[in-house]
Amino acid sequence: MTSRLSRREFIKLTIAVGTTVAAIEASPAAFANAAPCRLTPEQEVGPYWIDGDLVRRDVREGRPGMPLTLDIELADARTCAPLVGAAVDIWQCDAMGAYSGYTKMELPPPPDFDPKAPGRPPAGWHPGPPPTPRPTDHQTFLRGIQHTDRAGIVTFETIVPGNYPGRTNHIHFKVRTASASHPQRTHVSHVGQVFFAESLMVTLMQLDPYRGHAIQRTTQSEDPVFANQSGSTMIASASPIAVDGRVTGLRARVSAVVDPGAQPQPVEPLPGPPAR
Repeated sequence: MTSRLSRREFIKLTIAVGTTVAAIEASPAAFANAAPCRLTPEQEVGPYWIDGDLVRRDVREGRPGMPLTLDIELADARTCAPLVGAAVDIWQCDAMGAYSGYTKMELPPPPDFDPKAPGRPPAGWHPGPPPTPRPTDHQTFLRGIQHTDRAGIVTFETIVPGNYPGRTNHIHFKVRTASASHPQRTHVSHVGQVFFAESLMVTLMQLDPYRGHAIQRTTQSEDPVFANQSGSTMIASASPIAVDGRVTGLRARVSAVVDPGAQPQPVEPLPGPPAR
């Protein structure tokens, strides 16, 4: 899908991208992992990963949204050289906040829902911690695997992700590398999430098809993963791809430093709003 923007919307988007670049360049936290061989912080895997073997560059499967060419660049923490041949999984929600494999699942209520307030609780609400979601279908949109090239880069054709209750816009990724003792086996060396500048997401979520979403967007400061799990180190740089005033998509890049010999402990999800 290409997005036909008015001149005002195009200028607004371009300004948002420019602000993104300026903010990242001015923020030491955003480049915390730019120092040679400094490991990128781990982040939680989330509940929607599905083990699969969809080796492909284009993961869209016709899903509507702003087209996004995403580059993930990996460096080997032991040598500072590009990490070659690593398998990188990505998975994300669509413009309406749905993950493939879980499309028949009801979205959870917002984190600030008060069950004692007047009126009926939202569908799917129940007391206590939310249950671990289970796959409900066999759809595969916005999921895929690529292997890093000689420059340590994988490229995916996807869309800008939407959002859902409690989470800001993000894309999950998982890095798997060969075991030193058993080269035919792989293990997880890193789990992370890709984020985008807040100003850019605010702008894009006002455009179709995103603005048709009834769920109020969670900002980065309200997202416990972004706020408490070093989300600012994983903000992708982005630029619009445009021809004659027609925005045909975005190109974004994010970098991570990974120890391919490590098997880091999974990051446990944090309940509730971000720590203050």
